[in-house]
Amino acid sequence: MVKFGLPVSKIQGMLPDKKQKDNSMRCSFIALVLSFYPMTLTAAELSIAGRGEFYLSQTPDSEPYARPWWQKGTGQLAQQKQFSAGPQYLVSRLDTDSAWSAQLHAQWHRTPEAGFGITEGWLQYSPLPWSGYRFRSRIGYFYPSLSLENTDIAWTSPYSSNFSAANSWIAEEIKARGVEISLSRPGRFFHTEHSHQAVVGLFQGNDPAGSLLAWRGFAIHPYQTALGERVDFARYLSIGPGSAIPNQPSWVEPNRELDQRTGYYLGWHWLYQQTELRLYHYDNKADPLVLTNQYGWRSKFTNLAIQHQWTEQLRLVAQWLRGDTQMGADVVKAGYQAWFLLVNYQANDWQGTVRYDSFWVKDRDQTQADDNNGDGDSWTLRLAYPLTEQLSSALEYSIVNSSQANRAQWAGWPVEFSQRSLRFTLTYQFAL
Repeated sequence: MVKFGLPVSKIQGMLPDKKQKDNSMRCSFIALVLSFYPMTLTAAELSIAGRGEFYLSQTPDSEPYARPWWQKGTGQLAQQKQFSAGPQYLVSRLDTDSAWSAQLHAQWHRTPEAGFGITEGWLQYSPLPWSGYRFRSRIGYFYPSLSLENTDIAWTSPYSSNFSAANSWIAEEIKARGVEISLSRPGRFFHTEHSHQAVVGLFQGNDPAGSLLAWRGFAIHPYQTALGERVDFARYLSIGPGSAIPNQPSWVEPNRELDQRTGYYLGWHWLYQQTELRLYHYDNKADPLVLTNQYGWRSKFTNLAIQHQWTEQLRLVAQWLRGDTQMGADVVKAGYQAWFLLVNYQANDWQGTVRYDSFWVKDRDQTQADDNNGDGDSWTLRLAYPLTEQLSSALEYSIVNSSQANRAQWAGWPVEFSQRSLRFTLTYQFAL
């Protein structure tokens, strides 16, 4: 046990200057203070864990149209150089002798923007159960707990390096500052095999979400957007000065608040024997008519995730996400859907995973020069083997077949093409 203490005056003195323009650093610092300062008022124990990846992969596609979005191409599969470092994560957790705790998730990655950032940070209140019911609340920056794929440290996946199309998008654009309240009814307290949890979240700072789906579409990758980070995509001829949508930049900063409206999400978790289900509805309530460097995007979706432990070795995971997004009066309006089915099998120390993804975006607006239609599917196969308790190796193959109508904006660029990635991965994890 260690005791921490820091007066408010010291924290105020440490805040970045008001004129500082680095939104990423400001947001990261605020998230850190928000998560950890209340913990300084009582005895606390700090634990630290980490995870990172290194890749040895094939040479990426050299054609301009197939390059990944952060390199201004229209590819939808993350591809690395022959040898590169993947995302590196550090998780710190502060537990106290009270009902309060805090977590902070930091990362370093080379792409889309190289550098260090905060992906999540929250303060949590978890009092003792009351008549068998458990109440929890948290405040800060975090993902809604809607995924049964991204369940490992720092919202990574234990099944593959690349996330599914649905969770790749969530990792990029669906995260905000907010407050979440949940009420659980554990089955063991009520002599039943059914456990339930209701979740309500209120948030701000997610108004531009939907931008990537409208132009790039869904993608397959392992990247999470840090607070304040910018995600670039191709400079489509239908956006930017002199185009059909002149005020739309070829980038998005997903964690911006533009209209001071409060969004919400509702969730329900159900656990029965070896089956788990999570159902969520998410609505950012953004004003699509707002323009402050970026447009507001009214984005909402319903998400259903299911997991079933078929045998001791065999597990099935599936997820379905469907929604719509709108920017402007009728400038961009699109529906979208993504789903996947994942099979994971463990035999002794070996672990094999097969995942199939399907996704589409349908244009529903009247802006003829900006066609947002797109669809595709993907297969991911992974074979992993632990080398030590902290180090594991894996061979992962991904193929993405996609069609994006807006690729036709460039002469000679194919609307449809396939991308493949084969890489050997070393993954390390540690806990202190």
